[in-house]
Amino acid sequence: MNTQKGFVAAFKDFWFRAGDFRGSSTRGQYWWIFLIDLLLGVVLGIAVGVLTVATLAGVGSSGTRSPLQFMGSAAGIPFIVALGIFLFQGLPMLTLSIRRYQDAGVTPWLLLLTWLAPALITSLSGRNVAALIIASILYLIGFIIIPLLPTRHPEPQWSTRPNEDGQKASMLSAIPDFFRRGGVFSGRSSRSQYWWIILWSVIIGLGGFILMMIGSIFFLVLGSHPGRMDVDLSGYYAFRSIFVWLASLVYLPSLTLVIRRFRDAGINPWWYGVLTLLQVVVSVGLILSKQYAASWIATAVILVIEVIITALPTKQTAHI
Repeated sequence: MNTQKGFVAAFKDFWFRAGDFRGSSTRGQYWWIFLIDLLLGVVLGIAVGVLTVATLAGVGSSGTRSPLQFMGSAAGIPFIVALGIFLFQGLPMLTLSIRRYQDAGVTPWLLLLTWLAPALITSLSGRNVAALIIASILYLIGFIIIPLLPTRHPEPQWSTRPNEDGQKASMLSAIPDFFRRGGVFSGRSSRSQYWWIILWSVIIGLGGFILMMIGSIFFLVLGSHPGRMDVDLSGYYAFRSIFVWLASLVYLPSLTLVIRRFRDAGINPWWYGVLTLLQVVVSVGLILSKQYAASWIATAVILVIEVIITALPTKQTAHI
């Protein structure tokens, strides 16, 4: 454990402490990540814009590309990269903000006012200018002003968690372990630690889908105007973005969990990377050639392989 400073230390701290809701983080640890995200956002935004124009210009008289074909094109690559960065930063950014608030002497519960409240105001207000101004001010306070406050605690330390062997978990105990080791790629996870989370994912996923459908219908009806053809979709898109952000909280923990499960089953975790890359390459290739059925079959085969591996028992002698 140490007290390193600078860009590299902040980058490592951001990912390795993804499940650390305790302690504190300095202004440097927060603003290095903010700067990285800002620069990446500008670069990827420009790349998406330029390549989108080039892709649309290249369509010509051949007709409009389907969304799947567009995502597999040159224009879709930076968009997918940007989406991946956003999704995997959900939990690390939340815990970093909580630690920065604590480091500044501000209760993390204030995040409900500076993060959640603006999102709800935007969802419910539609195009109300006053409400949008209030939401913007709250975002400014939450993302800029409070993180700028000076440190009020001893300089925090960062470290990776020690390797942990997979333990038998119950349906409830698997949840805190899932988030606590959200950024830990080392160690192992047992079958119960893995499959209880899969069950929770199915349950919460179905419930979230139903709520999203109900909410989408509500905001579409709320945004309709009698006697007019146009519909105000701002509330609908803001509502949907909240669900996307909530879903982003589990992307990094899910990745580290499956990597630890592979190791616990005696399989080198790099094989998970190989399977994932193979799935992406095969799917994109078949989609671009319009062989959609073959793409689904190939994806299903790779998924079955992953299921078999994650269902293997613990190899006590495995040191991978």
